[in-house]
Amino acid sequence: MVNPPTIGRPSRSLIALAAFAAVCVCCGVLARVVGLGKWPLAIDEYYFAQSVQNILHYGIPRYACGGFYTRGLLLQYLAAVLQIAGASPEIAPRLIAALASLAALPAVFLLGRRIGGRSVGLVAVAIMALSMWEVEVARLGRMYAPFQALFAWYLVFFFSYAIDRQRRALVPMLTLSVVGVLVWEGGVLLALANMLPPFIKNPSGRLRGRDWMYLAGTALLLIPIYWFATADLRSLGAEPTLPADYNDIDLPSKSPLDAGVAPWATLRLHPLWMLAAIFPLIASVSAAYQIVRLRVPPSVLVGLLAALACALLQQFALVAYIVLIMLLLSMLEWRELIGRDLRLFRTAIVFSAVFWIAFALSTHDWLGQALSPTHTVVLLGYEFVRFPDLIREVAIPWGRTDPILATALLVVLAGACVRAVARPAAIAPAERVLLVLMVCLLLAAAASHPPRHETRYIFFLYPLAIIIALTTVKYATRALGAPCAYASLLAVLLCAGGFALTEDFQPRRLLNIDSAAVNFRLGLNEWQVAHYHPRTDIRGAAQWLASNAQRGDVIISSFPGLDFYYPPERFFFMERTDPRYEAWACRAGTIERWGNRPLISSLQDLAAHVPADHTAWLLIEPYRAAELAKRLALAASPVRMQSEWTTSTGDVAIMALRRP
Repeated sequence: MVNPPTIGRPSRSLIALAAFAAVCVCCGVLARVVGLGKWPLAIDEYYFAQSVQNILHYGIPRYACGGFYTRGLLLQYLAAVLQIAGASPEIAPRLIAALASLAALPAVFLLGRRIGGRSVGLVAVAIMALSMWEVEVARLGRMYAPFQALFAWYLVFFFSYAIDRQRRALVPMLTLSVVGVLVWEGGVLLALANMLPPFIKNPSGRLRGRDWMYLAGTALLLIPIYWFATADLRSLGAEPTLPADYNDIDLPSKSPLDAGVAPWATLRLHPLWMLAAIFPLIASVSAAYQIVRLRVPPSVLVGLLAALACALLQQFALVAYIVLIMLLLSMLEWRELIGRDLRLFRTAIVFSAVFWIAFALSTHDWLGQALSPTHTVVLLGYEFVRFPDLIREVAIPWGRTDPILATALLVVLAGACVRAVARPAAIAPAERVLLVLMVCLLLAAAASHPPRHETRYIFFLYPLAIIIALTTVKYATRALGAPCAYASLLAVLLCAGGFALTEDFQPRRLLNIDSAAVNFRLGLNEWQVAHYHPRTDIRGAAQWLASNAQRGDVIISSFPGLDFYYPPERFFFMERTDPRYEAWACRAGTIERWGNRPLISSLQDLAAHVPADHTAWLLIEPYRAAELAKRLALAASPVRMQSEWTTSTGDVAIMALRRP
């Protein structure tokens, strides 16, 4: 077993590396704070800022039309305090995020030093400081940067308690897991991580009475945390939010991965195949019987039986993840996995795979439409790994946004897992636990079905990925046979140079971080915009209206945020067919939730609000405006639409609605 790196007198190279990291941190500080309050609120910042205004008005984050907004609850109150102290609505939440991002750096250093030594800790801090993604999220007044900082410090105490067995670390660890859900609903993952220490201390699963008491306590703590994270309080205590005649909208998916359903869902339609299913079932029961007779440790027994059940249910990705976690925790060794004792286990998994492949390829009712053989095979492969959905939640967003960085991290993380499985005695306990946490939390995030397929939902795991990657590269250079000092220097050069080649290192954008081009994401594709979070010049739209709208004109918005900069806005336009309608409608669909303005929800109603002798100004996305103009023409409406102004980014336009 490898002992944790010792702390001795630093070498000259380490002092130079520390100086380099300090320079990077100084640059990172400037990049996070320069022009922080210069630009208007982004869309998600607008929701947050409106809720802070409600706190300042009501004392609680209550919508004017009823219900509560509890996302980032603790951060909302902190922002409210800063606004009372004189901060602007733009800078208050952004300052919290920026300071939280900087507060994460010491925790990242402590974790990196513990896993791979001081050089790993310093390089990890340098990368975090200059990471374009880290800087952009730190400048966003939302909960992602604060939660990442909280998570990093949670891990510091988690390691102290689970590995060093320091009981004094338990209270801050549990406290941070409670605070975590008040920062972001993903804090429920910390409550789940609270239950891991007994299994880390006892990989065999033979728990003592004290361990069971600990698990019972953390399970009780999980209940309120899970409720708070999943409860929908937006309509609590409010009158019905949707019209009585409203029908739910089931929009068809545009993803080719949704062209079918899981084959097991159609098995009942095929009696002969149901009869054939007895063969993989018999194989699995036989394997389970053999495993029980082997008298393996309880944790191994539960894991292998769960893997057999997942294979029967066609979830082969889960089979692989369960086995991987057992191998990483040293519950099971790879030699045991391929040994004679588990031969029936392997046979049962193969039987299940062969059965489901044969069934899916010989039947077609699990497909939503006729597909080519290649598409069918690809879709079947996706159904086998659909849960947790790492393909859509991690691989696709990262592959389209940062393909070089994503590929490098994937290769290095896979190498770290292979090293931990192949040479378990050479892996320090802390590194092993970090790998397990990375795998488990990544799977949990992918299984949580977030509202959108975007990279931000695993932002909190980015420091872990960096530390694991740096440590793996360091050990790989040592394996080349170079002297320790030269190996460490080579590892630092490889890591720093490798990061400089990825999409996350953009010095030109960092130098111009407060410019309009960087702030409004000019020159980026839609996936990169989502990666850094979209921003729109909503203040510019308000200024244009202030200069051009006349008394008697009607101001209507179909894009969030205008009311924050232009109070004369009178109405909000959102049709019932809009995917946002259910979340935005209040008081039976008569009021818009965020600004408490009258809600226009039909084309006819929109036309009716255009005055006869004045102009109605509509703020809307250009692509939606074009579609709306066509529908107005087809409806033979007396209203005509004309574009008058568009933001420099081209994502929002002001349309003039007039009667002939």
